[in-house]
Amino acid sequence: MKKYLLFLLLLIFTAAAAEAQIKLNVKASLSNLFRYGSGTESNGGISYPKEYFEDVADGRLSVNDIIFGIRYEIDKPIEYGKDFIGIKKRFVEYKNVDDGIDLRAGDFWEIISRGLSMNVFEDRGQYYDTGIDGFNGYIKRTFGKKHPVKVKAQILGGSLIYNDFINFNRVETYNVRDANVEVSPVKFMNLGFNYVYSNGRVPSSTDTANINAYLPEGYASINLGDVQFFASYANKHVNVAANKTYSQEVSAKGDGFYSSLSFSKSKIGITLDYKNYRFDMTAPDNRATDRPTKMLPFQNPPTVVREQTSTLISRNPHVVDFNDEVGAQLDVVYAPSDKVSFNLNTAVASRHFDYINTGTPSKPKYERVARSGNFLPGFDNSLSPYWEVFLEGEWYATDKLYGKIAFDRQSQVTYSYNNPAASEKLTAFTIPTEIRYTFIPEYTLKFILEQQFMNNNVRVGDQNYMNTYLSVGVSKSPELSATVNLEFTNDSEDPSGKKFWALGELAYKLSGANTITASYGSERGGLRCTSGICRYVRPFEGFRLSISSKF
Repeated sequence: MKKYLLFLLLLIFTAAAAEAQIKLNVKASLSNLFRYGSGTESNGGISYPKEYFEDVADGRLSVNDIIFGIRYEIDKPIEYGKDFIGIKKRFVEYKNVDDGIDLRAGDFWEIISRGLSMNVFEDRGQYYDTGIDGFNGYIKRTFGKKHPVKVKAQILGGSLIYNDFINFNRVETYNVRDANVEVSPVKFMNLGFNYVYSNGRVPSSTDTANINAYLPEGYASINLGDVQFFASYANKHVNVAANKTYSQEVSAKGDGFYSSLSFSKSKIGITLDYKNYRFDMTAPDNRATDRPTKMLPFQNPPTVVREQTSTLISRNPHVVDFNDEVGAQLDVVYAPSDKVSFNLNTAVASRHFDYINTGTPSKPKYERVARSGNFLPGFDNSLSPYWEVFLEGEWYATDKLYGKIAFDRQSQVTYSYNNPAASEKLTAFTIPTEIRYTFIPEYTLKFILEQQFMNNNVRVGDQNYMNTYLSVGVSKSPELSATVNLEFTNDSEDPSGKKFWALGELAYKLSGANTITASYGSERGGLRCTSGICRYVRPFEGFRLSISSKF
């Protein structure tokens, strides 16, 4: 790490020395997020005390084209993850927009193309961080005047420490190297090639695997005004060294393809996305999340499913299997007037193949069943199919009145090869509605009602049950808001053992960049997904406080 910093500082000071006169433009900024919670958390119907205290301070100092950044964290006890106190992130960056140069040493996140071979990011809410500590730099140039050709060249590399966000004690480590080139030979076209090499250590329950991974990716985009097209293909090759689990070296191959076709006019926009992810297709008895041949943490392709904002719809997200999933998504936006708009979104996905057990129940041996149309999603239960249809309408009736209503239908199957009769099929029909009314200047009343009808075929009792979510809030723009959230269910098999939750929240904005938020009550919990990363949030009851500040 030190040699990266010395190299970057040498470049910076060399460039500075070449200037005849130096005019300093100094700017400083600081942001701080404080979070505190105290109450009880439930796990399997058993409640236990829960308290967390977190403070994250990010500081930046820019001197002309040089930026220094540092993050100091106090996470003890942390809400979710492992406790930490100290400097978590730091970097120095040289950024010159006019010259098309950006050089950064230290911690960074990056996405190249759409993330099939390289997409590292952070989501504190999920305890997910795949940031790299090393060097990241690119240069952009334009050649020719009559027929200009734009070129971008980028290299990055460093160490990545991936903390498993389910098993906190499990840590994967990688050394990553990436080279990327993009060329725009004509105005409407962009072509790119990316190559990633990494060696890493992937621990499992029995051993630690040493791997070498190679990921070339090619992509292209075309923009013809009303029509835009993008396509990307990545190939993945992983060599796993012999260890206790593997008696000899293992060579595993996989690949992934993503494309997007969009059309837009003044009143309508249509987007069709397609995914075909086969980064590690394997038999049902070899799908452990810690296997070394899986999709690697520095990859994160598009999910090709809608990320819902509805509270109840988002409780049943589709968990994308990037190792083995094919699917598509169609999104249509139609706005017949400035006051009315409609959104139709439908998505479908499944595994590529079915498997049959040619062995015995005690010693299974699975063989793949050929499927000629495996480049398209299937609807047989053995493929664990998922589909969803979402329709939403918005209406700005007046300057004071706004309304929104949606209809969502979901179906997903989790197939069990050990006992097909026990395969879970979950269906949901949800109707979210929202009304906002400004009754006097600066004061707005917000009302949300969501009704959900569920069916789960593996329930012991009644397979049909209902969920209801109600939220009423009043706000005085821009500094004050108060909200009460209520949730009801008649589900007698809810993991928390409860049927009613109530939460009150108060937010006060001290200034344009300083906000205090406090809440008290009970939260239902459930599965939460962001960008394809999913974890189970346990039910919580108690007090929460957050203070967000920027200076």
